[in-house]
Amino acid sequence: MRKPLAALVTLLMVFYPFAVLWALRYEKLLWISFVLIFAAVLRYLLQPNRLFLPLTALALLCGGLSLLLQNDYGLKFYPVLMNLGTCIIFAYTLYSPPSMIERFARLHQPDLPESGVQWTRKVTQVWCVFLLLNAIIALMTVLFFSTQIWAIYNGFISYLLMGALLLAEFILRKRHQAKQMR
Repeated sequence: MRKPLAALVTLLMVFYPFAVLWALRYEKLLWISFVLIFAAVLRYLLQPNRLFLPLTALALLCGGLSLLLQNDYGLKFYPVLMNLGTCIIFAYTLYSPPSMIERFARLHQPDLPESGVQWTRKVTQVWCVFLLLNAIIALMTVLFFSTQIWAIYNGFISYLLMGALLLAEFILRKRHQAKQMR
């Protein structure tokens, strides 16, 4: 039961910007606010990691503000705050090791060599920069662009950029590992 619920939460978060667009078009702002709150609580219950608790709190804040203020700003600020919150968490792990990417890497390779630790630290720094820039662009879409542009950037373009970063890191990591083997 846990995996289907986790998949549901992931789908809700991936399609969130388009759900907001739909909610605004059909005046269902309350629905999507409750969906955001529900998804945040469910995500936390499925994976109660203290490190990610601030992200749950930010999602609850966004959904709650939308309900309280009866407008879409709380919902539209969600991607901004998720990027900033994730950036802060990643940056925190740089000062309180292991770095976030090292934590992910050790799930697949528990005996990560020192060169891998250094590599994952650099990748965590790159993710911090990416997440900060993504938050700035997401904020610009909230303040200066239409809801359609907001949805396209936050629901499509930002995911493409994340995918490109993941792919680039994967390719560079394989090259780095090949050099280490020589």
